[in-house]
Amino acid sequence: MPSPKPLAQAALHSLLSILLSQSPSQSTTSNSEVPRIRLNQDQLCCFGTNFVKPIYPREARLARTEGEVKLILVIAADGSIADLQAVSGDPLLLDSTMKAVRQWRFSIGGFVGNPRETEVPLSFTFKIEDPPKPAYLHLTNGKVIRADEVREFADDMEYTAGRRTHHISANSVADINGCIRARVIPQKEGDCIPAGGPSFTVRAIPLLPAVKTTPALR
Repeated sequence: MPSPKPLAQAALHSLLSILLSQSPSQSTTSNSEVPRIRLNQDQLCCFGTNFVKPIYPREARLARTEGEVKLILVIAADGSIADLQAVSGDPLLLDSTMKAVRQWRFSIGGFVGNPRETEVPLSFTFKIEDPPKPAYLHLTNGKVIRADEVREFADDMEYTAGRRTHHISANSVADINGCIRARVIPQKEGDCIPAGGPSFTVRAIPLLPAVKTTPALR
C-alpha cells in the first residue's frame, strides 16, 4: 500500500499544474492580436528622438561591397526597440545597420489609441562613390577641412589643399561630403546629411589598400 507522503506530493503537483495553466502569464494570445500600427520609414522623422547612422564597415569598403539591407523594426510603447529582425542583406552591412538601429529612440505617445507596438519595414542602401570635389572633411573635434581631392587608404587618409598634400588619421574624420556644414538641407541628394530624420543611404568613398613603402637602399 503506497504511503500517504507520495500521494500528497502527487496531489500537490496536480494542483500546481492547474493553477499555472490558468495564470495570465501563460496567455496564448498571438502577436497578431497585440495592438499595433504600421508605418513606412519616411514617417519616422515625425516622432524620432535619436537616430544613429550606420557605419560603412571597412572590410566591406575594401571589398567594394554594396547593396541593400532590409529590416523589420518594432517600436515599443515607451519608444524603445521591442524587436529588430533581419530580412536580407550582406552580413557585414546587416551587422552594422542593426547595431545602429538598436540605438534609435522614439516618442510615440501622440498616436490615437496608444498602440502597444509600431511596426516599420526599413530599407538601407550602401553605396561606394568617388568623393565630391571639393570635399569637406568633418572632423570628430568639430573642425571642417576643405580639400580639393581626397583618398583614403587602409592606414590613413590623404587630401590635397592648394598644392600641398596632407595626411590625417581616418579615425579623426567623422564624415566627408560636399557641404561645409554637416547638417543642412541638401541642394541635391547626397550632398549632406539632411537634418531632422534618419538617412537611409549610407555612402563612403573607396577604401584603398595600405601603401607599401620600399625600404631605402644602403
